[in-house]
Amino acid sequence: MKILLCDPRHDTVGTHSNYVPINIGYIATYLKKKITKIDLQLKIVTETNEIFDFIEKWKPDVIALSNYVWNSTLSNRMCEIAKENNPNILTILGGPEFPAGTGSRKIENSDKDQTYTKCLNYLVERPAVDYFVYSDGEVVFFEIIEEFIKKKYSVKSLKSENKPIKGCVSVSSNKKELLIGEYVARLGMEGSVKSEGRDEIPSPYLSGILDKYLDGSYVPSFETSRGCPYLCTFCDQGIDESKITSFSTKRLSDEMWYVAEKIAKLEKGTKTVCIYDANWGLFDKDVELADHIKKIMDKYDWPQIIHCSTPKNKKEKLLKIDDKLKNRVQMGLAMQSMDSDVLQNIKRKNLTTQNQIQIIHEIQRRGKTATTELIIPLPGETEQSYFEGMKFLMDNNVMTGTYTLMMLCGAELGRDAAIKKYNLKSKYRVLPKQFGNYYGKKIFEFERVCVGTNTMSYENYLNCRNFSFILQLLSASIFSPIYKLTKKLNISWHDVVKKTSEVIKEKEFKGKFKDLYNDFCKEAENELFDSEQEAYEFYSKDENYKKLLKGDIGENLLGKYGAKGFFIYKYIVTDLFRIIKNNFNTSLDKDFILILNSAEKWMNNLYMIDEIMGEEISTKQKINEIELNFDFPGWLSEDHLPIKNFKSNVAYKIELNQKKIDFLKNEIKSIYTDDKLRALGRYFRQHMQSGQSVFERKYQKI
Repeated sequence: MKILLCDPRHDTVGTHSNYVPINIGYIATYLKKKITKIDLQLKIVTETNEIFDFIEKWKPDVIALSNYVWNSTLSNRMCEIAKENNPNILTILGGPEFPAGTGSRKIENSDKDQTYTKCLNYLVERPAVDYFVYSDGEVVFFEIIEEFIKKKYSVKSLKSENKPIKGCVSVSSNKKELLIGEYVARLGMEGSVKSEGRDEIPSPYLSGILDKYLDGSYVPSFETSRGCPYLCTFCDQGIDESKITSFSTKRLSDEMWYVAEKIAKLEKGTKTVCIYDANWGLFDKDVELADHIKKIMDKYDWPQIIHCSTPKNKKEKLLKIDDKLKNRVQMGLAMQSMDSDVLQNIKRKNLTTQNQIQIIHEIQRRGKTATTELIIPLPGETEQSYFEGMKFLMDNNVMTGTYTLMMLCGAELGRDAAIKKYNLKSKYRVLPKQFGNYYGKKIFEFERVCVGTNTMSYENYLNCRNFSFILQLLSASIFSPIYKLTKKLNISWHDVVKKTSEVIKEKEFKGKFKDLYNDFCKEAENELFDSEQEAYEFYSKDENYKKLLKGDIGENLLGKYGAKGFFIYKYIVTDLFRIIKNNFNTSLDKDFILILNSAEKWMNNLYMIDEIMGEEISTKQKINEIELNFDFPGWLSEDHLPIKNFKSNVAYKIELNQKKIDFLKNEIKSIYTDDKLRALGRYFRQHMQSGQSVFERKYQKI
């Protein structure tokens, strides 16, 4: 039997996921363990073209695909092509993108939640899909294959009895009834987090089936445990009845050593590891695993970065882990809201502001930047409470991003009852770069987002989103000297950003910064559609599809306009200092303007972006000479000292290295797209935020 296991990824405009597909790896190893009496051939594939090639040339008997919000339509299209090539192929989907969610969420047909009807319609609209796995995949997939073997590989025979299979849903022959198999408990559920029942699944790494993904270009991913103890209403991970189950520490340690030894042999390989747990660092076993990872670090200096989703409140164990792992764990606060009533509404009452302050201070004590994200509009959040929360976080030096609420179809806030209760208003937008034309059919991945509630109007939502754009734009490292200066002058950075977001709307405010802001606001509204069908019809038009390919539309707007902001850097700097001078001068001494003028002059000459980013990059050496009343660059290098200590007339020469100019010319050629500004802007933003020197500028006192 030939089985094709897929974790599809759109690649029309680049490949946007480079994580090792551990999810389908577990399915493969468990199946190979359980099925021994037949010749079982398994292929694990992620790349789109490779999947289609296997469908056409390898001719599998079974194809199973992951189903997430970013690949749901693509997975269905692959099932369609598979059926066209072989009508008797068995097609299976599994994952969270399903109206009932996954795990033990009930499929019911009540006045509150019409999940039964939605699940039925979901599958009726996807006739190429034979079964959808709603329980954990490993055991359920084995159940399906075992039944398929009994029916001698005949899909027709398998489905003709209208008999449900454990852990799956399917549609009856007459398309009017949903066949629901009984829930299959997660491996290890008879215990608790202490249970190591998941060791029943053989290791995909130690078995060697994922070796092709250990070439250095993919990020190794691990799942130390599965499940979440929380029931956050915007998320589909915390599932009713499901307990947290785990792999043994020894098994995980062996896997990590195996991967580390593979990566260490490469001349160039990823420095990052991703741990998929919902709350890594919550349990004693996580601390124990950290001891093993430390030994790997001591030998190979790998990994250098550990991406993970951390506990939502208690971080004592995580901090202990970070100590062991050389301060390499990325820690976020994941607050979502700073309002206690909102946290209650989304079932996160376990979080408190006081607890978060303690965590913030501890993270900052370690020399790290404390980060968090807020979600808008959550039930109960108002425009006022959002800005109050932002002010609290920013005044406590927390880097904060704002994200629009995704109404995941398996999450509580995606259900009818919650939508009615909170009067949730939704629209649809295309997921950036998640689209393509496959076998003559254009497909797109759309997300349903919330844009209003009974406490936050659509206009309020746009105001909050537009503020978050300015905040993200000014959070780029090239603007960090202004941030440092305002803090030193006892000016709230929140107040500066808030005032900027207010002033920029005024008719009198003109210039390139205003134009950039207006363009963002316009596209932020234009990317939203009232229905998925309306969005599909728009992007399917040839002229709009071409714009999508070029990146003119359908991009991540914060990233797109943040990148474009680099090319009007000087204009933003000038406007920002003007706003500070006009609105924050009342309580400061006579040197205030002199300090700001020196800072402004320095920053306007430092990067010389506009001088090298013309249509043609000059090959001449770039040198700027400037005179300052305050030694601003001297203060930046020792910003723990009062800036008044640096009052002196100084002159600087700033030189852009010729070698770097040539390098940038080559970069333009290598990453050029139809939109050069977009390509280079993204490049500069990435490198500057990572602390790398893009321009290799030299400066010295004259």
